[in-house]
Amino acid sequence: MIGKVVRSLLDDSAALVALVPVVRMFPYVMNEDTPLPAIVYTIDSVFPEYQKDGWAYDKCAFSVVSLSTDYAALQEIVAEVRAALERKHGTVEGIDIGWIYMRGQTEGFSLTDNVFFNKLTFDVNIIDY
Repeated sequence: MIGKVVRSLLDDSAALVALVPVVRMFPYVMNEDTPLPAIVYTIDSVFPEYQKDGWAYDKCAFSVVSLSTDYAALQEIVAEVRAALERKHGTVEGIDIGWIYMRGQTEGFSLTDNVFFNKLTFDVNIIDY
């Protein structure tokens, strides 16, 4: 369910979509032969929290991997991904979320594919579905 939130926030960012068209944003696996730049997002974990009355909220972690053959272009994309997600909160796609916070970043280069990549990891609490 958090995947719907991530996708909606990415799709709604006009600045990001100008750099990476919506058709190049994928959950979990990028389509074969997709031209770069592209984005792949994953849900890394969901941990329910309970109080004495039952379920309180879900603690979720997700990642967004941006890929490009051009390092400067990758940096622009990453900045827009972060802007599209960080500190967002409220109701998105009918799901109530707390504040989204960035937890970390990893960057690298694949010699095999000749591609730069950047992975941003975020945390968010789902308050109500």
